[in-house]
Amino acid sequence: MYSGITQAEMAKELLMSESKYNRKENGKLRIGRHEAMRMAKLLGLNDKVVLKYWMADKIYELMKQDKELLYDAFKIVETHFDDYEACIEVPKRNKSFSSLEERKTRRRTK
Repeated sequence: MYSGITQAEMAKELLMSESKYNRKENGKLRIGRHEAMRMAKLLGLNDKVVLKYWMADKIYELMKQDKELLYDAFKIVETHFDDYEACIEVPKRNKSFSSLEERKTRRRTK
């Protein structure tokens, strides 16, 4: 129990069974991004801080799998961090989405 909210109440708010919530709280199941944000709101926590810890946990899990690949991935992100268009461009193989510029053009013509 934290901030007066029981596991049963938290599970109900997150639309899951109490046993599933218990496994998530104890680290046996992963907590999803939306679940983490909902929990932050329910507990009155700063959602940005919670999201940073959630992301750090994801990075840690990746690091345990392959540190060298993760390091290379960070270099790619660092190289393109200031290039907003490169960061948000959807791969061309997924034709159901388009680049930001294409979406803006479509919105203007509607």
